[in-house]
Amino acid sequence: MITSCYHYRQTQMRPSRTDTSRIIRAGALLLGLSGCVSLPPESLPIAHNPSGDLTRTFEDLGPGSGSYASPRFLVKAYGAGRAKGLAAAAEEDYERLMAHTVLFSFKPGGLYPIFVYKDADEFHRKTSAPAWSGGIAVGNAIYTYEGPTLMRTLAHEIAHLIFHDYMGGPGRLRWFNEGLAVYEELQVAYPKDKREIEDWLSSSHQAPMSFADLVSYSPGGDLTRQWYGQSASLVRYLVEVGGRTGVERFLQASKGGAGLDLALAQGFPTLFDGLASLEKRWLWIKN
Repeated sequence: MITSCYHYRQTQMRPSRTDTSRIIRAGALLLGLSGCVSLPPESLPIAHNPSGDLTRTFEDLGPGSGSYASPRFLVKAYGAGRAKGLAAAAEEDYERLMAHTVLFSFKPGGLYPIFVYKDADEFHRKTSAPAWSGGIAVGNAIYTYEGPTLMRTLAHEIAHLIFHDYMGGPGRLRWFNEGLAVYEELQVAYPKDKREIEDWLSSSHQAPMSFADLVSYSPGGDLTRQWYGQSASLVRYLVEVGGRTGVERFLQASKGGAGLDLALAQGFPTLFDGLASLEKRWLWIKN
């Protein structure tokens, strides 16, 4: 499984759509938002790190790089001190995610590798990622680069890694998966970026998708920007209004095979009896 994550910049660079890759247009996302989209195997080389070590398919970092192992991450960056600092940031992202989802029973099977190239040029040259890509999640590893959006990329991608590991794969509850990653990214955004994302989430109420469409939507079409913003707004509502323990019960029920209506009712029994009642309550508020 490969996901390529990108940051939508003010220039609104748009990747071309080809017959061999289904790429979300960068223009679908708000300024600065990280987004992820599955890429078929022919688009990028496949690497996997089932043991959590530094085995990789992509070309390694150059001379002067160092690595540091924290309780849950193995970070390689330029300079051992920098690797240690990024590992600490990754651990903070992990702990924040656990606090929001109460998935404290989850235990990673190994260390998650994170490779941080020195800049965008080295990253794109060594991974062959598209020019708009801000990072790649390959199996249980993250490949990204130093830059102003690095901390947001880490928070976003770590949310995906943990969600995939807990749920047993990336295909389930896609709206929650992406909404959670954006919500976690919001926690570490710079104030200016945070205000822009907050405004964007609030604007998702202006012409919302029906929840029936939201939960079945595959990003890539004209509604992608709305889908990301509304998914993030909905996840924030579940975490901050529905309650974090409810989020844990909801995910546990979903993982166990419960349908969406039943999982919502089991997760938030005093608030929702299914998707329709969640939609009604969400429409009453403005994030």
